[in-house]
Amino acid sequence: MNVDNAKSYLVFKGRASVIKDADKICRNVNSAFTHISPSYSWVNLGKPIDYDFLFTKIDDRLRIIRKQKNSAVDSLDYYKKLMSLVKKYKCANCGELADITYLYCRSKKLKDVNIVGLYGYNPKSGSYIDYDHVAVRFRAGKKDIIIDPWFGITDFARNCIVKYKQKYHDFFENFNPNLKLSLLKESSVYIDKDNLAKLVKLFPEIQ
Repeated sequence: MNVDNAKSYLVFKGRASVIKDADKICRNVNSAFTHISPSYSWVNLGKPIDYDFLFTKIDDRLRIIRKQKNSAVDSLDYYKKLMSLVKKYKCANCGELADITYLYCRSKKLKDVNIVGLYGYNPKSGSYIDYDHVAVRFRAGKKDIIIDPWFGITDFARNCIVKYKQKYHDFFENFNPNLKLSLLKESSVYIDKDNLAKLVKLFPEIQ
């Protein structure tokens, strides 16, 4: 696939089309990179009797993934290691999934693709609380769309904010419902179009 000359994979016409097409990306990421997340399992299942046996090993695998990808010599090496290791160990948290979704969106030539973090804003102190969760945001027309493969949700940014606050707040440590939730741009490992094309050839599932 020639990423330079490829037309955008998504054609955004209306709300149903926007969400349907973006949700396909979310589902494809989770299907191509099957995984288990220790923190997600904890909240959904409670602490199982065999937690130490099952999930401590997963935490160890996540540490291996992060150590190796962070030792990458360049962006191409970073994403090659990330995707190979997630496939090998079949575990990931929101950060790993957001990185992969970022690549997927870039390969589709979507506009203004960024990784964003979830924060609570306190207007009195002017400070933010980091809820340690990330997703991917891109622009469709005048709307910001969020793809969150960790929760498996896709929606307009304003609607995702409501979902995080009303439905998923139990996942966030020290969540304060009185603070205004914001999705702020986070740093990401940028990859240029030539190296992105190389990744697409190595991992055709992200196209």
